[in-house]
Amino acid sequence: MSKPFLRTFWRTGVKGLCPNCGKTSMFSGYIEMRERCANCQLRYQTSAGAWLGALALGYTIGAAVAIVLTLVEIGYRPMRDAGLDPAWTIVIIALVGTAVGYRWAKSFWFSLLYLYDFMAIGDVPPGPPPVSERHVGRVREP
Repeated sequence: MSKPFLRTFWRTGVKGLCPNCGKTSMFSGYIEMRERCANCQLRYQTSAGAWLGALALGYTIGAAVAIVLTLVEIGYRPMRDAGLDPAWTIVIIALVGTAVGYRWAKSFWFSLLYLYDFMAIGDVPPGPPPVSERHVGRVREP
């Protein structure tokens, strides 16, 4: 059964809701995540390194902000004209962009983990359910 990608990205990535049921928030604070959903028991962080992808996405947001600000400064010079040091201004705004975007980065990353079966409900291991042994190796006779 396929999972609805766009609906999952909208409710999880943008709204920060559980990717499975969409009824509760994944977050207990601004960036602190709950261990599991209170409604459907989906475990959000199933392994110790599950947050690394979210960290990479968060840094990508900061880098994108820095690149855009640098191109704007090169083309139009708004920071220098305002009497600001462009290097420090870009660094500070990029860091703020990273901090603000990190929650969305976590949401989008965990929606990807959900869509590709890297999350678990309750204490069941993550991934698709195992193939039943009764179907393995059985040849259909005519």
